[in-house]
Amino acid sequence: MAPRARFLPSCLDGIEDVEDYQPGGYHPISIGDAFDNGRFRVLHKLGSGGSSVVWLARDQRGDGGKLVTLKAMRADISSSFKDPSEIPELDISQKLRASLPPSESVAFQTVDHHFFVQSPNGSHLFLIFPLAGPSVLAVSESPGRITGSRRSSADLARKVAKQTAMMLYHMHCAGVVHGDLTTSNILFRLSPHVTNWSDAEVYAHLGHPETEDVETCDGQPSGPHAPPVLVAPIDNSKISHANLLQENIIVSDFGQSYLTTSPPPSYEPRTILNYQSPEARFEDLAGLEADIWSLGCAIFEIRAGFALFEPFFASDVDILRQTVETLGRLPDPWWADFEQRSLWFDEDGQPKSEEDQEPYVKACRSSIRDKLCEIGEGDDELPPFGDEGLMIEKIGVRLCEEEVGLLEDLLEKMLRYRPKERIGIRDVVRHPWFGP
Repeated sequence: MAPRARFLPSCLDGIEDVEDYQPGGYHPISIGDAFDNGRFRVLHKLGSGGSSVVWLARDQRGDGGKLVTLKAMRADISSSFKDPSEIPELDISQKLRASLPPSESVAFQTVDHHFFVQSPNGSHLFLIFPLAGPSVLAVSESPGRITGSRRSSADLARKVAKQTAMMLYHMHCAGVVHGDLTTSNILFRLSPHVTNWSDAEVYAHLGHPETEDVETCDGQPSGPHAPPVLVAPIDNSKISHANLLQENIIVSDFGQSYLTTSPPPSYEPRTILNYQSPEARFEDLAGLEADIWSLGCAIFEIRAGFALFEPFFASDVDILRQTVETLGRLPDPWWADFEQRSLWFDEDGQPKSEEDQEPYVKACRSSIRDKLCEIGEGDDELPPFGDEGLMIEKIGVRLCEEEVGLLEDLLEKMLRYRPKERIGIRDVVRHPWFGP
């Protein structure tokens, strides 16, 4: 039986689960709060996830007063680490910095500082990162999107995809598995002047925080476990201006990362379903090969502006249906583990006739090539989304036959079911689709 809700649902977009403001949950933070003896002052919200809420803050130490990213972890996750050295994002940050020259390590959003903060909900780990721009996913998600997409121009997409592949190459050479590579963890770099904005410039460019009072279901005060108001995250359209972003990326989020020489004994892959490799889904296995699968999904999405496997229904079964449609029958014993396969497929992996399929969602044979050829086909005129300039592809532009052939070749080699049959990262970065 689900616990009774304590709070009324929020009307704001992009809000964390308010019910998680409880012991073991999120830290109740308000705009203007300062942490680490007043060093970091909160100015705005950047976003949230199941494990943390992420804020835009100012490092008030020294004369610079630069803007930074402040990530406040849930108390239950923070307390699961006996020693700070066990925290993946700290450990991997140190390993990457030690193994890479400074010119390469800046392309990873590594931890600059960390500390613990007590709240009514427990002890919370706070991580401080350099401030980065919106993710590739956030830029491609357009307001008012129905069937169209907002994808990067061909040159920028190839550039971003190559940079991402090179960053994964450096990680793999350092013996590090990323474990959660998606377009939400590939961030555009900000122009250098942005991190020096004053408070007034922050609000002039990004807008003042949109807030809403926290209200309980029984009308009683919310108490100390929740903040007095909820804060909506920054609208990405406010920062997706061409003059604020560089055509360079930063790879972020090492919460699922680990060294190949010492994989965690009870590791559970947590990559989102439409990026999850079959061995992660069926056997809870992750590794360098699973990163290749995720990178293949990311490269497709970077170029297409939409996901290779559509996450709209957000169910494991639906993602598996799309995977078999595109890549064919799963190998044994995974095929048998796909218990709902008979709703759509014969035992050889071919879609059944429409009248013999599950009534609401139909499977049809597809391929990576088919999906590449669909790019640009369903484009709609979309509302403006910042001063995008040359970053965004024009409506209706299709991939030429040469690019379809090259990208099909790359993705088919990366998205093979059996991990050992996928190409390694060295062969990925040398592939001719990326160009010279």
